[in-house]
Amino acid sequence: MTSSQPLVPPAIAALVADELPNTFGAWLICASVGCMLFGLTTHQTYRYFRLYPEDGPKLKLLVFALLILDTLHTVTNIHLCYYYLVINYLKPSALGSGVWSLRISITETALVMLVSHGFFLRRIFLLGERKILPVLIIGILMVSELAFAIAVTVMTFVLVSFEAFKTHMWMIWVMLANAVVIDLLVTNCLIFYLWRSRTGFKRTDNLLDVLMVYTINTGLSTSLLTLPAMICAIIMPDNLIWSAIYVIASKMYANSLLAVLNSRRSLIDKGMEGFETGSFGLQVMDPRELRPLDFKTPLHSPAAPPMSAAGANTPSNLKVVDTVIDIKVTTETFVDIPASHHGHGLGRGRNEDGAARLPDDDRSDDRDSL
Repeated sequence: MTSSQPLVPPAIAALVADELPNTFGAWLICASVGCMLFGLTTHQTYRYFRLYPEDGPKLKLLVFALLILDTLHTVTNIHLCYYYLVINYLKPSALGSGVWSLRISITETALVMLVSHGFFLRRIFLLGERKILPVLIIGILMVSELAFAIAVTVMTFVLVSFEAFKTHMWMIWVMLANAVVIDLLVTNCLIFYLWRSRTGFKRTDNLLDVLMVYTINTGLSTSLLTLPAMICAIIMPDNLIWSAIYVIASKMYANSLLAVLNSRRSLIDKGMEGFETGSFGLQVMDPRELRPLDFKTPLHSPAAPPMSAAGANTPSNLKVVDTVIDIKVTTETFVDIPASHHGHGLGRGRNEDGAARLPDDDRSDDRDSL
């Protein structure tokens, strides 16, 4: 019985064994983590639609679009791992060229980042009193990041092999650098505008501090992934470690946006009634801008029928009237009469203690109304 010949030459098999852990091995690990984070994205999306049905259609559409993009990104990552590690198992020649799912995954990540950055850019615009300059700078960087991602995708379709794409790695460096700078600018702008909104009232300032902590955590969760991805792309352009990290970054951007939206409920539970964390912005109510009380008291109208338990809060059963405080002053005058005057007929009005009381007609009642 003759021994079968190996499907792969030993030299090529050794080369693949050395390179596979840093390429598709790293991608497999990060894709698995990304699938777990996709489950968190799905849960947060369900929680959002359950807790905030009153949000506007634009915000609901944004969340739905984010879920669709993240779902497509997860599907392409699964297909990528299956294509290289299962379908082309023991086929080293297939590992040197990119499949369609690998090529479009970069643009999918850039679109997720664009949605997330656009959400926070809207908040910067509202908190910054609609100042254009910071919004313009961040907006240009966002467009630049998406443009380079699309350019990278196009080049991967034009250049079939990974080896041919090495001369265009600078495009990936610029794309990742844009992502890092955008994260830093968005986080710093939000922290600055929240800090500037401090009113001097302890309760308001404490709640603003909570928001600043949320902002810092959100910015760090994404920056701690885009920055290492950029560093790996610069110092290790021959492997796919940077791209594998980029997979997790996409999931973190989606979850950071949904976490901010869903945190509104927890902020209200902490007593944050003075804050309006609406669809895109955050408005702080300054206690110094509150109107003074007008001393109006809601009372039941005498002509209105008695309210039932169901209609206790119906405005039609209430009548607002001016509050009037009546002060009634009753004055009584007592005169001491000597004993020698008992016979003059004044003794009829004497009290038991010897004091004579004037007739009732001499009393005076005064009423002052305020």
